[in-house]
Amino acid sequence: MEIQIKLYGSSKMLSENETLLIKLPENSNIGHLREGLKKLINEKYSKNNLGNLPNSAAFFSEKDEIINDNYQLKNKELISIIPPIGGG
Repeated sequence: MEIQIKLYGSSKMLSENETLLIKLPENSNIGHLREGLKKLINEKYSKNNLGNLPNSAAFFSEKDEIINDNYQLKNKELISIIPPIGGG
């Protein structure tokens, strides 16, 4: 299955576009998406200091609702990733 991720904040480093397409096994959930993102970051973006992004980011459905790790993904679904915002 393919999931399209709309990128915000520091996650925009993962693509030149506003979205990132990621392939996951059928019947995947947000927990699987986090694991897929970890693998992608470790393989291609490890120098960008994004290693903790999949664990700390919030995910939102197409209806702009916060979704948890058990949320069942649908093929071709658009999911937004919102990294934590720090400041001080």
